[in-house]
Amino acid sequence: MSGTTRAGSYRAVLLLPSALRTFVPALLGRLSYGLLPLSLLFTVRSSTGSFTTAGAAVAVFGAASLSMPFKARLVDRYSQRRVLPLLAAGSSAGLVVVATAGTTPAAVLLLIGATGLLAPPLGPSMRSNWRLLTDGTALKERAYAVDAVSEECLFLAGPLIAGTLISVVSAPAALACSAALMLVGTLAMVTSPVTTRTAAVVAVAGAAGRQMLGPLTIPGLRRVLVVVTGAASGLSVAYVCVAGVAQQAGRPGSAGYVEAAIALGSVAGGLLWARRTHTRPWTTQLGGLIAVLAAGLLAASFAPGLIVLGVVLGLAGVAVAPMFVVAYLAADDVTPPYQRTEASTWINTANNLGSAAGAALAGLVTERAAPSWGFVGGAILLALVAATLAGSGVRQAGDGG
Repeated sequence: MSGTTRAGSYRAVLLLPSALRTFVPALLGRLSYGLLPLSLLFTVRSSTGSFTTAGAAVAVFGAASLSMPFKARLVDRYSQRRVLPLLAAGSSAGLVVVATAGTTPAAVLLLIGATGLLAPPLGPSMRSNWRLLTDGTALKERAYAVDAVSEECLFLAGPLIAGTLISVVSAPAALACSAALMLVGTLAMVTSPVTTRTAAVVAVAGAAGRQMLGPLTIPGLRRVLVVVTGAASGLSVAYVCVAGVAQQAGRPGSAGYVEAAIALGSVAGGLLWARRTHTRPWTTQLGGLIAVLAAGLLAASFAPGLIVLGVVLGLAGVAVAPMFVVAYLAADDVTPPYQRTEASTWINTANNLGSAAGAALAGLVTERAAPSWGFVGGAILLALVAATLAGSGVRQAGDGG
């Protein structure tokens, strides 16, 4: 029996009642995060005169993203309309202060930390809205794919927009634009009719929703998170090794083009993946997608130059967006409705933690050996994750027989 069937069209997803009314503002708000790293880096560099402080500011904001699951828990408990506007107002105000008021390095870092702690979980909240919008249809997987592909495009466009604003106007202007997008997008999204339905979901959250660890108490979710962490570690190795290859070739800027090829592959993969409805277990789907990434990294270790490397990793990148779509769907399957926004953020957090670990590992390898060995190491790690999933899938099939 085939594991896939034809799915509905993207047009069907976007024409769902209130879909565009909700999705477009959410994209505007999320575009803020695409502009933010570059605009924050150069704004802090300008105000403090230190690239060290500027880099630390970006790192502090990223570290503050670890609070995202707990903010999502507030959204699950009190609804998007009550929580998101407050978070967006506080975070955007902090960005405006950084953009307009020069201050000491220590004060900047403290302010950026507070700003990051208040950054609204717009991506997980939009996925929560997609669940409601597609309720009673077979379009949820396709909606998640549209969301994942759009997010990839935002993080391609964001740095380009930020760079243009920095060049034409100024870095503080780019940062203020990021703040405006965050606030306006969030406020417009939460006034959509669909967000009134999140309050109904909140109303059914009983005592189970008050557990300290939230959905982390669910074994199925913990299993998904372990897989995502391992896969993200292996994938992160590739990005660091790309930089190493570009540096050795004397063309460090070319690393950006190779990374763009991966992102474009991811966009294409997400669009192709959602053209079918996949019926196999999530372990089988994730195992196959991670195996594709493992094969891509192994092939990358033999690439004779940057152009071939970009082609190889671009082809491997077709598995990236589908991998996250499957992970989000798996998280939905194992968690109750009133914990799904938080569960979705744990997928992102696992990805961030895995990426950090992979980058550190790749840094050690490329420091002591050729980047090609880093690709091999990443491929081995991904292959181990895929093999573990394949083994668990066989056990499940045997149990079911």
